[in-house]
Amino acid sequence: MLLLADSGSTKTDWCLISKSGDEKYFQTIGLNPYFVDESMVDEVLSKELDPFFDKSKVEFVHFFGSGCANDSKKMVLQYSLEHFFSTAEVFVESDLIGAAQALCGKEKGLVCILGTGSSSCLYDGQNIIDRRPSLGYLLGDHGSAASLGLHLLSDFLHQDMPEHLQNAFAQECPYLTPDILDRVYKGPFPNRFLGGFAKFLFEHKEEMYAKNLVTKAFETFFEKQILRYPNFSAYPIHFVGSTAYWFSNLIHEVAQKNGLQIQQIVQRPMDGLKAYYKPLFVEQAQQEDISDF
Repeated sequence: MLLLADSGSTKTDWCLISKSGDEKYFQTIGLNPYFVDESMVDEVLSKELDPFFDKSKVEFVHFFGSGCANDSKKMVLQYSLEHFFSTAEVFVESDLIGAAQALCGKEKGLVCILGTGSSSCLYDGQNIIDRRPSLGYLLGDHGSAASLGLHLLSDFLHQDMPEHLQNAFAQECPYLTPDILDRVYKGPFPNRFLGGFAKFLFEHKEEMYAKNLVTKAFETFFEKQILRYPNFSAYPIHFVGSTAYWFSNLIHEVAQKNGLQIQQIVQRPMDGLKAYYKPLFVEQAQQEDISDF
């Protein structure tokens, strides 16, 4: 069997593909190695995957995750996955590689991720040839759900929101200021905490306050993650991620302001990853004529 995984900071989508081409889907928490350690990865694999299929039949694991561009962090996932899937070949790559393969296939493209976090790269059809730094929810992640939530919380605490939205947000965020600060600076998964508030902006997207906040965040993303590539206009531009998907109309507006067109915006890369990896796997297995589910 072939196991594909696309992991962001909030959730991981898994797709198990049999030799006959049948598919099964699973979802676990995000496994970003900047926020989880080996013991937590092992616990997730044991409790949320192990009961549902025979791991000894898995031959290949392709895991694409946020936080996996750094070699030392990548090894957190590599060690855990190799130990858990002891009979499989395990490949761990960054979420950008997965997004590029899913959105571009073997064609070149400028690939942007806008989910809980954000990042971008230039892809030549085989490899990432350039990328902008991804600095996390405090120093980077412009335009991401975490960044939107951070700005929203700041405006709320400073009472810089319109009064009716201030009151509405108080119902969504019933925390005292010290509790909010603890969650942001000391709590587990602060990026998920912040990213959860982006939903409020989507629910009030017709409000000028919300539209301006999101538009400004996307303008910053374009400035720091797209327009700084020397030859950005020579590449088709692709977006993936829930934040991009929810606010696709505003992304198109910002792109047009910069004289650019977006080729596609998709919520999740799994369909593209299946299209990239599944045909060859099934073709090679056809001669066995065995269903391994």
